[in-house]
Amino acid sequence: MDHLIKKLSELDLVRSDFDYHATRVAMIVVFLVFGCQKWFDYEAHALIPFISHGPLIFWMYPVFGVRGAAYFLGSAELSFGLLLLLGFWNRKLAILGSLGSCATYVATVTIIPFFPDAWAAPAGGFPAATLPFLFLMKDVVLLAASVYLLKQDILRAAAELSPAQNGIVRQEAMR
Repeated sequence: MDHLIKKLSELDLVRSDFDYHATRVAMIVVFLVFGCQKWFDYEAHALIPFISHGPLIFWMYPVFGVRGAAYFLGSAELSFGLLLLLGFWNRKLAILGSLGSCATYVATVTIIPFFPDAWAAPAGGFPAATLPFLFLMKDVVLLAASVYLLKQDILRAAAELSPAQNGIVRQEAMR
């Protein structure tokens, strides 16, 4: 096993920024796809149980209505995706996109404890979950990816601000 670890650790794929760039591209695609979905009537209505039980986003229906809330979320998601895309060239925009991504997934992850009928009664309840509840669970991973991007973006922006500390910041980014 030690030999395998040594060989794998020498690969360019492991030593490069591939994970950072792959995570950024994946998040851009997710925001593009999910942001575009919010513009369709069927999606606006499919969001009702999620938004209604979100402790951070429940207010959207009284303020914007069903379609308006979906448009608001879709616009925000497309904006965060665009900021993440522009983050390939501009570290400050990368940080804004990552912050928006973190906020998005904090808002959706906080729905999880409040989601009604999360456990599939026909299957005996916990740990058998319903599909809408499981749909929210993916956001735990997306939140982790967002935090990773935010950390990397901050460290990379800091390295550009202070070239003298460049080596220290790069070492931190490699951890």
